[in-house]
Amino acid sequence: MSDPKVYDVAILGSGIGGGMLAAILARHGFEVLLLEKDAHPRFAVGEAMLPQSSMLMWMLGQRFDVPEILNLSRTESITRHVTSSCGVKRIIGFLYHDEGRRQDPDCSHLLVPPVTPITSESHLFRQDIDLYMLNAAIRYGTTYRERVGVADVEIDSTGVRLTMDDGTTHQARYLVDGSGHKSVLASRYGLREEPSPLRTHSRTLFNHFEGVKSYDDLLEDWEAPKLSAQWNEGTVHHVFDGGWFWVIPFNNHKDGQNPLCSVGLSLDMNRHPARPGISPEEEFWDVVNRFPSIAAHFEGAKAVRPWVSTGRLQYSSSACQGERWFLGPHAYGFVDALYSRGLINTLDVLRTFTPCLMQALRDDDFSVERFAYPARQQAALLRGNDQMVYCSYQAFRSYPLWNAWIRLWLLSTMFNDFRHFRVIVKSLESVDTGMFDLLDQTPLPGEGKPGDNPVQDLIDAADGMLAQVEAGALAPEAAAEAIFAMLNAAPLPPVHAWGDPDQHHLDFLPEKLIGLIGWGRTVAPPPFNAMFDFSPENFLNGDVKAA
Repeated sequence: MSDPKVYDVAILGSGIGGGMLAAILARHGFEVLLLEKDAHPRFAVGEAMLPQSSMLMWMLGQRFDVPEILNLSRTESITRHVTSSCGVKRIIGFLYHDEGRRQDPDCSHLLVPPVTPITSESHLFRQDIDLYMLNAAIRYGTTYRERVGVADVEIDSTGVRLTMDDGTTHQARYLVDGSGHKSVLASRYGLREEPSPLRTHSRTLFNHFEGVKSYDDLLEDWEAPKLSAQWNEGTVHHVFDGGWFWVIPFNNHKDGQNPLCSVGLSLDMNRHPARPGISPEEEFWDVVNRFPSIAAHFEGAKAVRPWVSTGRLQYSSSACQGERWFLGPHAYGFVDALYSRGLINTLDVLRTFTPCLMQALRDDDFSVERFAYPARQQAALLRGNDQMVYCSYQAFRSYPLWNAWIRLWLLSTMFNDFRHFRVIVKSLESVDTGMFDLLDQTPLPGEGKPGDNPVQDLIDAADGMLAQVEAGALAPEAAAEAIFAMLNAAPLPPVHAWGDPDQHHLDFLPEKLIGLIGWGRTVAPPPFNAMFDFSPENFLNGDVKAA
C-alpha cells in the first residue's frame, strides 16, 4: 500500500531528539512523518542533564517557539507541565573507591553548579519525557507510525522512498535518521567504521532499581561535605580503577513520585574484558561487593526490569550526511555515558542542523554544502567526547591522577557552560535569538590552533602525559604532579583552587559566578576575555525575564 502524500521530512526514530525535531518542523508548517520500530512508552537511558543540556533546551524552545521544549529546561516546569516522575539534579558527584576499603571522603568531588533564573538540570525519566515530546509533535501535525521497520530506502536527486516491513511505502523530500546504533542509513550505505577508531573501549550493563538508598544517609556527620547541596540531589558516580557506576534517582525531591533509580556499571574493556558465562546481574553484584561503600549504597536494592548488557559501546561512521539525508548524533556515533554528553550532543546538533534543514526545505535545495557546519560539528563533538572519556578511564587508575584530571574536565565544562549562559543573556537583552549563533564562533574540538582555547591546550598536554602513563614511561603520581603544576601556572579564574590537590569540592554559589564575570572583565587574558562582552547583572538580579 502506498501513502500518496509526499512529506517534507521523514524522521526515523521517536526518541527525544526525533520528537523534538518533529515538533519544531511541524510547528513551523512542514509536513513531517515520524516512524518508530518500537512503541511508546519505552525504556531509554540518557537521563542525566547538565547545565549545557538545560540551556540548549531553553534555546531550542525559544528560537523555534516550542513551549513543550522550554518546559523541559527547568525541573519546576517539568513537574508542573510534564510529569512528576523526574528527579532533580543540583550536583554532579564523583566518589573514588579502592577495593576492600570504605570510601575516603577526601577522595571525592562534589560539584554544585550555579543557579540561574531560567534553567535547571533534571533527571529525565525518559519513557515519560520521550512520550511527552512525541505527543507534542503529533499535536503540531506530525504523522506518526509505530511498530514499523524499514525494509528498504531509496534516495536520489528527486527525493526519498521508504519501503516498510509491512509493504507500505512513504515518500519524503528529506530523511533524518535518528534510529541510533542500528541506524538504517548507516547499514544501507555501509557507513559504520569497523572497528571504530574511537580510542575509548568500554562496555556497560544497566537497569532501573527500587530501594536504592540516599548516599548521604550512609555517611557519618564528619564525612558529609556540608555544601549547599547533598550527594542525593543529583547524579552520583562511583569511580574505581577500570570503571564507574552511575546512580540517577528520580525521587530525590519533595514532589517526586517515582520510586525508581537508574543504575549502570561501565567497564574499561582493556581492564575488564567480557566475561562469558556470567549474567549481567551476577557481574554487577560481583563488582559492587568489591567496594564496601558501594555495597552499602545498593544494599537491599532490587532491579525491576530485564538487564541490558552491551559489548563495546563505541561506534562511529565515515560520514553523517549526503544529498537529502542526515544521521542524527546517536545514529552517527557514540562514546560512553560518562559526563552525559549524548544528550548535549543531540541538542547542540539540533540547534545548528534545524535552521539549515528549514531553509533547505524552503529553497528546495538539499545540497550537502548547506549542512557542512552541522556535519563538521557532529564529528568534532564525537571526537572531543572520546578524548575526554578515554583520558578519564586512564586517570581512574589512581586517585592522585584522577584528582588532577577531573579539574580539566571541570574547567572545560565550566567555560562551555559559560559560553551558553553568555548567549542566553545577550539574546534576552537584545530580544534576538540569532545571538545563539555566537556559539559557532568558538573553534570546534580538534579544529583550533594552540592558543585559541587555553583549556583545550591543557587537556591536550595532559592527554600526552596520560599516554606516557599508559606506556609505563611515567608514574601516575608524577603525571598528577605535572598536571597540577600546569594548573598552577595557568591564568585561570579564581573560583576554585585549581592547582591545590586538597581542595576538591566546588560549590558554585552566586558570588562565584559574579567573581568569574569580574575576572573576565578585568584580568582574563585573551582569548578568555572575549567571552565577557555582556552585562548580566540585571539578568542575575531577576530584572530581565525570559520571553
